[in-house]
Amino acid sequence: MNAVKQERLQNRLGPEIKEFRQSCQTIQLATVDADGKPNVSYAPFALLDDCYYVLISQIAKHARNLLENPQVSLMMIEDEASSKTIYARKRLTFEANVVVVERESEKWLAAVEELKSRFGEIIDGLSGLEDFKMFRFEPTQGLFVKGFGQAFQVSGDDLVDFVHLQEGHRRIKDGSEVTQPTEEL
Repeated sequence: MNAVKQERLQNRLGPEIKEFRQSCQTIQLATVDADGKPNVSYAPFALLDDCYYVLISQIAKHARNLLENPQVSLMMIEDEASSKTIYARKRLTFEANVVVVERESEKWLAAVEELKSRFGEIIDGLSGLEDFKMFRFEPTQGLFVKGFGQAFQVSGDDLVDFVHLQEGHRRIKDGSEVTQPTEEL
């Protein structure tokens, strides 16, 4: 993709990605335990310095998984009720590096404050519990799906790298392209 097209795409999608991310309060977490068994869960999050912070109890399976096997895939997804079509919900997914934030460190305090500003006084109580750990997810590569046939590769700092799909879905009967999910097949 040439630089002009790249800049136009970034100027168009960058603000949309930021707005979508800010509209989400929780993030879905796909974790894996030490034996390779997957688990999916969610947690409220705060965003600081292009990293996602979650405060979760190590009693919870997803926290134990993150401590045993620091690999995670993250997803924010449009609410089903407001989606135009259930098959093409807007979503932002990332692979991320996992870091446990040291309690009472500068990053811990900043993340607690941001979580508190988003979710209120409950954060004071949770952050004071011994079993709650602060995890920092540093996004690496990701995907922003705007809708049907509109997927874009995204870097960890929301830079749109290139159009992910070069061609759309094709009909089995004649190979023609489908551009809308409601088109007759």
